[in-house]
Amino acid sequence: MQSIRSSPNYLNPRQSSNVIGIRFIANKPFHHQLDHRDTSTVYHVLGVVVCDNISDASIQQLRLCIANQLDNLPQSFRFLTRKGWPVNSNQEMCIRASHVVDHDNLVTIQTAVDECRIGIMSTDKKPLGFIFAKITLLLSETRREINQQLKGAKLAAFTFLDHNCWPVFTFQEERLTIADIITQQIIYIQFQAPDNSKLGSVAVAIPHSNDTPIKNKDFNALTTAADSIRSHRLFHPAVANLQNRSKAIAVKDNSEKEILISYVRAEAALHALSLKEEFEKLGFSVYLDVHEIKCGVDWQDSLNDAVSSCEVFVPLVTPRYGKTQWTNREIKLADVLGKYVVPVNFLSDWPPACLAIQFATTQFVPWKTTENILKDGNKDDISYWDKVYVVGVAQQIGELCRRSISLSGSTETFDDENSDTQLQKRISMIRSCPLQLFGNASSPMASQEPRDGKPLIILSCHPTQDNIANEIKNCLEEEGYEIVLTSELMADLYKTVNEPAKKKLRSNKRAKISQKTELTEKATKRMRIEFQRITDEACMVIFLLSQAFATSRLCQQQVYYCEHRKRFIPLKAEEFAMPGWLSMLIGTAPLEDVQRKDYKQTLVARVRQTFNREDNLLNDADISLKSYLLRETLPRSDPCVYISGGTKFYSKNTEAICKSIGACLADFDNLSLITGGFYGVGDVLGRSFYNKRITSKKEPLVYHVLPVRDEQDRSLQARQNSDKTFMDVPFGSTIFAGDNVREREIIVSKAISICILIEGGPGAAHEAEQFCWNDHTVIPIKVTGGAAGGKFNVPQQIFELPRNVCLDDWETLADRLATVDDIGVAVLNIINCLLNGNSLGDYRNEDYPNHQSPLSTASTLPLTQ
Repeated sequence: MQSIRSSPNYLNPRQSSNVIGIRFIANKPFHHQLDHRDTSTVYHVLGVVVCDNISDASIQQLRLCIANQLDNLPQSFRFLTRKGWPVNSNQEMCIRASHVVDHDNLVTIQTAVDECRIGIMSTDKKPLGFIFAKITLLLSETRREINQQLKGAKLAAFTFLDHNCWPVFTFQEERLTIADIITQQIIYIQFQAPDNSKLGSVAVAIPHSNDTPIKNKDFNALTTAADSIRSHRLFHPAVANLQNRSKAIAVKDNSEKEILISYVRAEAALHALSLKEEFEKLGFSVYLDVHEIKCGVDWQDSLNDAVSSCEVFVPLVTPRYGKTQWTNREIKLADVLGKYVVPVNFLSDWPPACLAIQFATTQFVPWKTTENILKDGNKDDISYWDKVYVVGVAQQIGELCRRSISLSGSTETFDDENSDTQLQKRISMIRSCPLQLFGNASSPMASQEPRDGKPLIILSCHPTQDNIANEIKNCLEEEGYEIVLTSELMADLYKTVNEPAKKKLRSNKRAKISQKTELTEKATKRMRIEFQRITDEACMVIFLLSQAFATSRLCQQQVYYCEHRKRFIPLKAEEFAMPGWLSMLIGTAPLEDVQRKDYKQTLVARVRQTFNREDNLLNDADISLKSYLLRETLPRSDPCVYISGGTKFYSKNTEAICKSIGACLADFDNLSLITGGFYGVGDVLGRSFYNKRITSKKEPLVYHVLPVRDEQDRSLQARQNSDKTFMDVPFGSTIFAGDNVREREIIVSKAISICILIEGGPGAAHEAEQFCWNDHTVIPIKVTGGAAGGKFNVPQQIFELPRNVCLDDWETLADRLATVDDIGVAVLNIINCLLNGNSLGDYRNEDYPNHQSPLSTASTLPLTQ
């Protein structure tokens, strides 16, 4: 459960007061947090009591004092802390009474009940009644309680909706409780409608058997059920309350755009605006996120809808395109849905490494011609795009669009002889794609036919691991799966391409080298195309990770292609330092060590489990939900900055730099400082920030985000208990988010938009990679060395000057002659520029713009399950 505990140094009540008011409040939702500014909260004053030595008394002693002096008490009651948390009777002897006395010397109590009163409401806002139940009750039992306690309502067949308004399948009800789906003490249900042809009457295909295993042939039905999630979100009352969001999205059909422009904000925001303007002059309707996504509308839903409904998808392929989470997933969704994809290439080489497989046969339009680039000079500078070139690109794409959109019903596919006068599509198979495919998932270019024969699994490995790969292949083939090794696939393709050409090699040595290079490139392209084809057909991918795998360009391309497109299982073939990009893409998936004797049995079990769609659908949504809950728990109106770095100091000035930065940031009126709760950089900088704000009589605004536990021994890095859980940090507030350190890092990097990186090792480099993946800004204090100095494969893009930031301030971070005070002031100036210039937008959190969400009380929900 979430835990936020404030420092006693800041919130102790006035010790000299002995007269205490007692007030009663009606039972609120189990996750309710008291807000004294909320005028809708009604209190009933019961009287006052006189107590001596309140600071030393326990809550149990306070209960006796109240019982002796007041007569009009509920028969059974419990105390609430200042934050509104209920105190159990067995805790009263251990907790001091001062923890339930607020600044106005008031104590709040409420009726003690074993079961909560929980409202049941349909998605059309019709109250159906309420039930009494414990929040830990399984949903399967809850269904029986609803039918039993609401007999008079004569309810039809219904489906539970969770916090995200996603339908809960019947076979999932044995694994979820009321706490997993309740919103503001209400359970929302969706009645199953027979007609799903109209917006507003969506029926969900829900499997009713808990005993039938989900096999390959069942994916189509489950995909259909998942595709209807978006429609469910429209009817959730909490969503409808957000500026009539349901009405805004319901008219989507009238506002579909022909062209969607996808881009990395930090590199191509102005280019996207210029290109949109030229497209509109040519008569095309264009979707650009900054113009289309309004306040209160879910960012991800809107983009998914836009990609699903557009005809032509135009990615602006700059150096970071595909290396940020959302650009990577947008292009994958467009590919899976069979959209016309016309990249505008800003790179000197094609295709980009992270999208090499996906773009293996894709035509592109250069942002400038080779002659223009040579004429203008500085080919790597893409910061300015002359209008004449923008007009040329728009006209070229426009002409392709006009010729192709009229043929949008065709099913022509790519081949090696692509036409220059017409866009092409390729047929994409959706046999096991975790992407949420909305709207056009039934497109003829996105086939959802079940595969004939055995379930297909791809085993992606480096040729040096062929022995282990063949052992795994034999093991899984005995279990009834068809296995394709990428190393064998690559060897076959090289042989097919190279053998016929060997006879044609000329005797000239230089010519031989040139021709061999040409043949290698041709074989690599064929390999990409074949991997694309066979991956689309596969149900799962297994990555056999090793040092050779991590350094192979082709293996890297395979991981990028499969991430979020296919379910996968990572295996570790040997001990090696996992680079940041690989750790980022693998995510929180547990690594199976092939050196273990029983790894084959465990692998077979995981393969069977992975074929069950349930866990895979929920994992990514679970991370997004926890990220949202973290952001809601933090002060909603304040910008937030996260501190990443080492747990020890190696540079002689690092500690002093941390103190200087902390003191300077404390002058920022409403800045919230977030640390990882570990020793070292976060601890020292956080204390400096905290102490100065306390001295200045300001609210501390220091928050430490720790995982609930971590199986690794981290007692030298953080305050870890013997049972692997973590203690509260003794200053500021502690928030528990995530089930382990790795998951915590992912959650934080999605929720916070600015990270300050100071020194640090591989762990800090991984955090920086995660922030870059989410298209957020990292401020490296380069003079401190370590990850911040460029070591441990930290992304080099963090050293690029952010938009709106002063070059002098940015260079100060790398200036070894600069004083610690100079560095502190420079960091403060940089953050001011980022926030005021809105170059990244801490407030534009991609998942939840302006913090709008159906979870209106999410700040008090658990961040872990």
